[in-house]
Amino acid sequence: MQKINSALFPFSFFLSGKKQVSNLQEGAVRHGGATQDNTGKVYSNVAKDNFIRIHKNKNKLSLFVPSTINISEQTDNINITKYCTRQLKRQYNSNDIIYYNTQGSWYSDDLQKIIIEDITIITVTLQTITETDINYFITLANYIKKEMSQEGVSININNSLAIV
Repeated sequence: MQKINSALFPFSFFLSGKKQVSNLQEGAVRHGGATQDNTGKVYSNVAKDNFIRIHKNKNKLSLFVPSTINISEQTDNINITKYCTRQLKRQYNSNDIIYYNTQGSWYSDDLQKIIIEDITIITVTLQTITETDINYFITLANYIKKEMSQEGVSININNSLAIV
């Protein structure tokens, strides 16, 4: 299995492990955050090592689009979701990009409380993942971060979570 060192990227933090938790609140309290996947299971990403693992022929890159601006004010994320989906379709010349609406939790240092919000996860499946692919997702995450006044935006790389 090929590995890429996460230190090559400007992540605020990187978590390469994944642990199932009972609910979003538990994930935020115990691990700083959690995400409900499209099957309804709730996972927290946890520290393991500094490496992004690349599989032989099926890899997933995901972008998390929040439903808030200015940390916790509700907003409609449909325009940002559509923009990012269009950009990914152009970049990867693919209509196989999927997205689903779910929920995530995280602990806001600014507000000193758990935030549970709706998020849209946009995923592209690739045969392999390169540093260029990861940097492209970082660019989109920075766009979302600026447009939605976020503390950070998450990307998922084969079950590893990075905050930009």
